[in-house]
Amino acid sequence: MSPPRRGRAAHSADAAPPCHHKGWLSVVSHSRRHGGTRKERRGGGGEGTLSLLPDDVLGAILASGFLTAVDVVRCAASCRRWRRVVGTRSAYISRGLPPLGGYLSGLAVGIFTAPIARARRRTPQFVPTAAGALLLGDRRISLVDGIQVDGELLEHARPVASRNGRLVLQLRPTGADLALCVCNPMTGELTMLPPLSGDDKTRRGWFAYGCALLTGDDFDTQWPPYASFRLLLLYNHGASTTVLRCYSSSSGRWGKEVDITGVASISGEKMRQIGPAAVRRGGAAFWPLDDGALGVRLDVERPDAMDVHLLPYTSPHYWPEKRLLGVTAADNRLFFVSFGIWEGCLSGAVSYFDIDGDDIGTGRENSDRDGEVLYPMFDIKMRRRHDQSTLKLRWFCEKSGLVLFTLGEGSGYPGTFALDVRSPAVEKAVNGYSVSWRDVHLESPAMVKVADGHSWSSFVGYEMDMATYLAALAA
Repeated sequence: MSPPRRGRAAHSADAAPPCHHKGWLSVVSHSRRHGGTRKERRGGGGEGTLSLLPDDVLGAILASGFLTAVDVVRCAASCRRWRRVVGTRSAYISRGLPPLGGYLSGLAVGIFTAPIARARRRTPQFVPTAAGALLLGDRRISLVDGIQVDGELLEHARPVASRNGRLVLQLRPTGADLALCVCNPMTGELTMLPPLSGDDKTRRGWFAYGCALLTGDDFDTQWPPYASFRLLLLYNHGASTTVLRCYSSSSGRWGKEVDITGVASISGEKMRQIGPAAVRRGGAAFWPLDDGALGVRLDVERPDAMDVHLLPYTSPHYWPEKRLLGVTAADNRLFFVSFGIWEGCLSGAVSYFDIDGDDIGTGRENSDRDGEVLYPMFDIKMRRRHDQSTLKLRWFCEKSGLVLFTLGEGSGYPGTFALDVRSPAVEKAVNGYSVSWRDVHLESPAMVKVADGHSWSSFVGYEMDMATYLAALAA
């Protein structure tokens, strides 16, 4: 487990509060200023000795590393002055907080998907979770509302990855080039990446690749800065070569291709089925493959320097749509989650990897089956009892601990669901209620079909970063 990171000095670049004149956060701020019903506690100026301290000193205390995120949230809720301090210094404070000691369900805002067939809008669609609807209000909100760019830029864009408040979009193809952008809908930030040329006919179309997004918080050092990110692509170059390529926002350019065929050679079909990447603190990304987890650790100062290993499973897993990788918020531990349908019952299992510190080359799935966590969920009235295609694992929300999955028509109850890994509770993600598996039957009137979800070709869970979360609470 990494030691708690201490807050930076107040004069650091991160001490300056971020500008939120655009983005969904401005919508939150406006709605709460006009019609909000927040009840203030007495003593809005701060009580006791702390009321004598200037705001900069209070901010430094909150960013010292001795308080947790939950402590800071409680401070923001205590009075108006504390809330102002948290809101105006959210980026600085968030960088000083130790790693989350657990999951915060309020960070999960919603789901992005590609434009849905027959929908009026041709831009990526957003479906809020219960927490997202509470934060953003009842109004329909779109990605265009967040980043406020020409709508034509986002027409036919496809979401491909998301982490720590940022969303990666593949823009409408222009010839053989791959055009990507990284945005933060909550704050309105947008970064256009240099297009990757597809002049080589073996790469024409860029139809299949894996994408991992790493931010400044993923590295244990104080560099790269808070606002920076790395984008790591996994793809095939030709018919027999698997490569990695990394973009650094600090330099604004793509690095060189790194051939990893000697570690993992991925077929075109498997690349099209590649799942979302999990990211572990220390700057390492992992993709689930059939025989193990492909791990890539980036060098903090040299984007082209990569340590690549295949972390073996105890036994192969050949069903890409039934597996996900995740990382625990408390102790930074990589885990493997799989779902299945047996005799009409939906169940899941979680097993963990053992990794010696930051040396991912030592990693392998733990063979101790007693350490495996099982999640029996609910009985399915299967229309086609042996139709395994009716189940798809879609996304793991690493900060909130939610596994997002969809059920198709073959289940008899299609929809999008969320499983909290801390307890066997299933929530209809687009409806916002939670029920225990012990009480659930799919014919229950409480379980109302409100969305398909299973047919969505693109499915990306979206969570706020901690700085935005604190700013939203203080809005």
